[in-house]
Amino acid sequence: MIRAYLAGGIAAAFLALAGVLWWQLSTISNLRDDNARLTRTAAALEDARAQARLAATVAQSEADRQRAKAVEYEQVKDSFRKGNFDAPLPDDFRVLLNRILRPGKD
Repeated sequence: MIRAYLAGGIAAAFLALAGVLWWQLSTISNLRDDNARLTRTAAALEDARAQARLAATVAQSEADRQRAKAVEYEQVKDSFRKGNFDAPLPDDFRVLLNRILRPGKD
């Protein structure tokens, strides 16, 4: 009778140990999946950050270009106000005036 209880206890301990191991393996598998998902998310965020930095650089370059054009046109405007109509005009402004004054001819 003691052998039956001992065998039952060993079987119960073995089943409990097998259950704990199964639960741990499931937990490890879930953690590996989470790790893979978070690694992909981190990589995507790194790519987005690099793209945002590039966009900021492009935007800053465009702002600098616009600022330079504004200064150039401000000089033209000041020359016109002073009556200096022989001041050099920016190329794109000259093209725009030609399109306005001579429609149909480029």
